[in-house]
Amino acid sequence: MTNEQWEQVSSRARAVLNYGIEQKEWLERCRTARLITATPFLAGCDKAMTTALSHLTIYLLSLDESTKDIYFHQSEDDSDIYSRLHPLSHFKGGDKSIIQCSMDLLALIMISNYKKDSEKDAAIGKYNPLSSGEWDYDLMSKKLLMNIENSITPEISAIITVEEALKGYWQQ
Repeated sequence: MTNEQWEQVSSRARAVLNYGIEQKEWLERCRTARLITATPFLAGCDKAMTTALSHLTIYLLSLDESTKDIYFHQSEDDSDIYSRLHPLSHFKGGDKSIIQCSMDLLALIMISNYKKDSEKDAAIGKYNPLSSGEWDYDLMSKKLLMNIENSITPEISAIITVEEALKGYWQQ
């Protein structure tokens, strides 16, 4: 994804969501948003711009105070690590290994975030599949890391590294 493509997609999402200067600056730094937006371009998907804008907008909605509860993890998401990521997993064509690597990185960010937030989530009564015992972080992260190490490209690493993903910052 070029800087021009990023600006085309992110500026449209910012306009729709009425982002101000502070939100624009945050979005410019957000590696998760960039990975989500870049994946259709990096994979060479058909209608990459449409897919990138759709996925970025869904991601941004999942963070917004007025809609984020709709995207919270529910117990019905426990059966598949990619369940919560399903809205971001629709691609037409493209290199499947690049798409899968990106989805694995997003899943790694997500479960690392669950690990980081487990005590806080328990204190406020927010469902967390690691705290509930439904998911095993060590087992799941090991599998994801193995998949990522076998498929990550320099272009993906330039957006977000495995080390950054392991920090579990879903909003960075």
